[in-house]
Amino acid sequence: MNEENLKHLKEVLSIPTMTWGEDLLINYLEEYCVKNGLIHSVDEIGNVYVTKGIAEMYPCVVAHTDTVHQLVDMVVNEEMLPNAQGEIKLSLKAYREDDGSPTGIGGDDKAGVFICLKMLEHFDNIKAFFPVAEETGCHGSSKADPEFFSNVGYAIQFDSTENDTMSLTLMGVKLFEDDSEFFTSVKDVIVEHGITNWYNHPYTDTMKLKELFDFSCLNFAAGYYKYHTKDEYVVVDDVQNTTDMAVKVIGILGEKKYTYNNKSLLSDGYSYESPYDYDDDSDNDNDDGDWVNDSGYSDVFM
Repeated sequence: MNEENLKHLKEVLSIPTMTWGEDLLINYLEEYCVKNGLIHSVDEIGNVYVTKGIAEMYPCVVAHTDTVHQLVDMVVNEEMLPNAQGEIKLSLKAYREDDGSPTGIGGDDKAGVFICLKMLEHFDNIKAFFPVAEETGCHGSSKADPEFFSNVGYAIQFDSTENDTMSLTLMGVKLFEDDSEFFTSVKDVIVEHGITNWYNHPYTDTMKLKELFDFSCLNFAAGYYKYHTKDEYVVVDDVQNTTDMAVKVIGILGEKKYTYNNKSLLSDGYSYESPYDYDDDSDNDNDDGDWVNDSGYSDVFM
């Protein structure tokens, strides 16, 4: 990641935000849109909607604006920490400004917010959706504006853990058809970028979008580790990898509609035969041990 983008990533990660306390990040997104000439609006509960360019159908990128952490001023430090493969990489970790103790950096999902902003910078015609209050039940995405999504061809969220995961289903809601043009046209790119662990995940916002609307969705790794804990960190190369992959995926999928009506299959004994590592990650810990959430939030939410 170049120095300019690293500075931008640190800037986004440094913004304190929590469920129903997303105001600082919402304000930041509004200022970003004004500065970059992007059409945007904020609804009554704080969901941010952004449109760039003119198209019959838009790709839409998604990241929620809340975290499970408290609203504290923080310092984001560069440290060398392990990625999912055990490689020691440049990472970002947060500490309280007042006493220097660790505090969750909120890469879940501020790293996703950063990736969405990079997509807005890269593409001429694209939409972005930044919902509030995902961590306690996807409240923001449950009230997504149908008019905004009426010309969305597909949605890509960046709210899966570490550097090698993506969601096949969310709480039993299937996000895309396995043998569809939507998935088969980008599957090789996804695998080339190391996203080989495909999971039945718990909640995040694309589940609600899939329930509400008829377009296909994806949810990719955003490079955050030990989420929902004070020791959460973000691996810089992992964020860049997903950013690079997303540019390729959106470039292939283009500005068209990929229709897929909602199907909930886990409750019916749904299974998926994948040539890659695949599991039901229903505990949402990505097999890295039992992470204790000190904030009173359910780890059902990503």
